[in-house]
Amino acid sequence: MARTGRRAGETGTRAAIIEAARLEFAERGYGAATIRAIARRAAVDPALIYHYFTDKPSLYVATLELPADPRTIRNATREPAGSASVGVRLVENFLGQWEAGPGVPGRSFVTLAQAVSAAPEVARSLREFLSDRIWAGRDQGDPDLQWRFNAISSQLVGLAWSRYIVRLEPLASATRQEVAARIGPVIERIMQGETV
Repeated sequence: MARTGRRAGETGTRAAIIEAARLEFAERGYGAATIRAIARRAAVDPALIYHYFTDKPSLYVATLELPADPRTIRNATREPAGSASVGVRLVENFLGQWEAGPGVPGRSFVTLAQAVSAAPEVARSLREFLSDRIWAGRDQGDPDLQWRFNAISSQLVGLAWSRYIVRLEPLASATRQEVAARIGPVIERIMQGETV
């Protein structure tokens, strides 16, 4: 039986809990993961999790590591890449972050969507994170620009939702390049302020 209670060193205990939570959320999804299961995996008492984190949503927020820093995707999109438009590169880079690494492609997006749907705190935190990481430094006083940012975000999130959660065909089984070639021009028109 695993020993529970406090571990030596606050940083090590917190890190062990976060790692256990990441594994639990990845394997079971946000809805099915429990504080007790995370505590068992981290070999700590469940009360210790509440010592470091208020509740399950705040624990999830602490584990929230997007597959790629949104700034990296934004910056990679700006760099010229042959004849591909900025919209095409943005779609390809956005999908690429969810499909990289081990496991089922898109699984991290599914887990994120579960968490955001189940807990307003997670949605708020994610919104704040994205505002800080992607839209920071832009003219927040320009309503047209804010509408365009929101429209681009809704297109990308809707695309991921349709591809990884609803699994609409042929979108779900198409290559990233094919999806980017079809959806990228729409994103490009929004970027340029055109109505679609």
